[in-house]
Amino acid sequence: MEAKGTTTMRMRNSLVDETAEHLRQMVLGGKLAPGDYLPPQKELAAELEVGASTVHEAVQILVAVGLLQSHPGKGTWVRRDALDGLIRPEAVRARLGALNARSLCEARAVIEVALTEMAASRASPEEIGCISSALQAMRQSLADTLAFVKADLEFHTRVAVAGHNDLLAHFYQLSRNLLEEVIIELVSLPAVKEESVRIQAAILSTIERHDVQGARRAAEEHMRYIEYLL
Repeated sequence: MEAKGTTTMRMRNSLVDETAEHLRQMVLGGKLAPGDYLPPQKELAAELEVGASTVHEAVQILVAVGLLQSHPGKGTWVRRDALDGLIRPEAVRARLGALNARSLCEARAVIEVALTEMAASRASPEEIGCISSALQAMRQSLADTLAFVKADLEFHTRVAVAGHNDLLAHFYQLSRNLLEEVIIELVSLPAVKEESVRIQAAILSTIERHDVQGARRAAEEHMRYIEYLL
């Protein structure tokens, strides 16, 4: 039987995702135009019938992928290049042509190591809690490859958000999306899920301790493992 806390966590993660998608559709549908400020998060929470913390997490996800921009004291607004930034992986693949997985992984390694270091330096307790929840979801998805890949993406998205660098987070999401098919194949290999959980747990541990150098080493180990699998 699944623990009550685990069920609650999954429901919360799903609610955050749904809220982020609702805000994204507000931009795509023209309700919020590039340059527009979002209403106060309390107003959005009341409108969407969710908690203020859910809206806050959803906004942070959209900041990480480059749709929104936020600044303390100024509020949160739709980036002026938001619609240009909604890059679809298939369109990028067509432009890149026969760019191989190894080249993409090399680019991702540079971005991921930097974001992990930044997360170790800048992550708030709430952001660390979100990273930990994503790791727990990975542990609970060992028998389901697609669910595991989704949880793994959530883990790295949360790390990217905690790095507080919108541009790098956007680049990470793009590189990850371009590698989606390769990642599914790698995760399907024997023992890869278990080893991935071990490595991600080490990354989380360094972020919890705000150990920047340790975070770099843990992220580099992760990328070496991916290179080994390739």
